[in-house]
Parts: sequence; C-alpha cells; structure tokens
Amino acid sequence: YGAIVRQAPRPPHKWTKFVSVRGQPEPVPVEWVATPEGKFAHDIVIPNPVPKDSGYRWSMSATEYFAHLCEKEAGEFVFKTVKDVPGFLFMRVPGDIGNYELRDRYLLEAPALQRRYAGRLDAAHRGRSFAGGSARRFSFYEEPLQAQQIGGKTSYVMAFDPDPRTAVLRRQRVRTESVSSLGLTWRGLIRQEDRRLGIAGFELLVIDLKSSEVLGALRTFLLSGFTPGTADGIYWLNAASCNQMADRDGRFDHAQIYEFVANVIQPSALVSGGSTP
Repeated sequence: YGAIVRQAPRPPHKWTKFVSVRGQPEPVPVEWVATPEGKFAHDIVIPNPVPKDSGYRWSMSATEYFAHLCEKEAGEFVFKTVKDVPGFLFMRVPGDIGNYELRDRYLLEAPALQRRYAGRLDAAHRGRSFAGGSARRFSFYEEPLQAQQIGGKTSYVMAFDPDPRTAVLRRQRVRTESVSSLGLTWRGLIRQEDRRLGIAGFELLVIDLKSSEVLGALRTFLLSGFTPGTADGIYWLNAASCNQMADRDGRFDHAQIYEFVANVIQPSALVSGGSTP
C-alpha cells in the first residue's frame, strides 16, 4: 500500500503590495486590481465615496468599530433609476471559493459578496437570483466567459428561461458581444485597521455601460474573528452583517443583492417560460 501523503496547511495570506486607485482614498492590495475587471471596478469614482478618515480610534473594540462603520458608511444609494430593464451584465464574476478561503483573514477581497456565490459555478446558477423565480425578475442575465475567446475577443454568455422548480436558468446563448447597456460590478473596501479587527467591507456598483455613469451603490461590512475552532477566529460564512443591510435572520444574502439592483435598474415583466429574450 502506498503511504498517505499529508499536505502541509497553506500559510495565511498576507497583503504585501498596495496600489493607489481612483475609487478609494486608500491604496488597495495589488491582487485586487490584478485583472482588467478588478482594475476597472476600483477606478470607478462614485458620487458619495467613503472619506479618508473612517472614524477609527485606537480605543475602539472590533465590535464598536464595526457598529460605527455600519452606522456612518453602510447603505443603499440610488443616484438614478432606469425602468423596464430586460437584463444586465454582471461584469466581474465572483470565483468559486471554499472553506480555506472563508477561514482566511485577508485572502478574500469582498467576503460579503463572494461567500454568497460559493458553489455557484456557472451563469445558470449565478443568474437565478436575478432572472429566476415567478416574481418580477429580469428576463436574462449576462456575464463574460473569461476562458473562452472567440475571434480574439472575450465572449459573453446570456442565461435565461428559469426552471419553475429550481429557478436555475435552463437556456444559454454565447455571443461575441454583450447585449446589455447596464452593468453590475463590485470591489472590496479598505478602511483603517479593518481586516486586523476582522472587518471586511465592499461596494456593489450599478453603472451605465455606455456613459460609465454610476447609477447606484450598495456598501456594507462584515464582522468576524470570534469563531471557535478556527486558527484565526475567522469564518466569513457566518460573519455578522450590518443590521440595516441584512434580512430578518441577520444575513446579507442574495435577496438583498437582488432588491438593490432592482431598485436601481427596475426589471421589466418576466418573459414567459421558454421564450427567448
């Protein structure tokens, strides 16, 4: 019998290099802008950016600082609404993550968003929060296919036609160009001493793809660091959310993401099952 090979645990992630961006007052970890989608997101300047002074004081506990950030900075901000929107492009697709990433203090850029898409491996599943179900929803959902190139250009997948039982989008169409005029992207936030205290913030941004105008922004924070049985006390999956941005169970979930997006770019009536957008 062969010997069982045990892999050494990976060391905790560290931020070592930072870069200035237009969209934030503080430099961000270089890995946050390592992709064109990440760089684009962090260069967006919104009408109400976070101030350079986050209000942190050395005497604050993690819980006090988290409550302060939630009160002063978190919220949904709608700058302009667009009605009768059939669908949109999710410009920066969250990658798949597991327990290793969820237990690392620094590895995830935006744990509040990325934990919501763990295990959602394709557009059919990621898009069901927006274009699935029987309620008023978008009639299609688009995202880029990073690994697939057609004619030297990034291709895009449009998903639509929700399953009545699971809401998973049953039909997909690959195109060389996006048909969406509106987009959704996201970025992590840097606030003074936040990750050291187990706090992680992020912004979700809705933009006009033609003019680059920011139509709406959602900003929220998570608090972790108190989970027993973990090396660092971190487990972003069960981290606390800002109260005003959470559901009745205290979670920031897909429903909150959908409601924000739909408040900014208001979906037209759902196309009947099986029809093509």
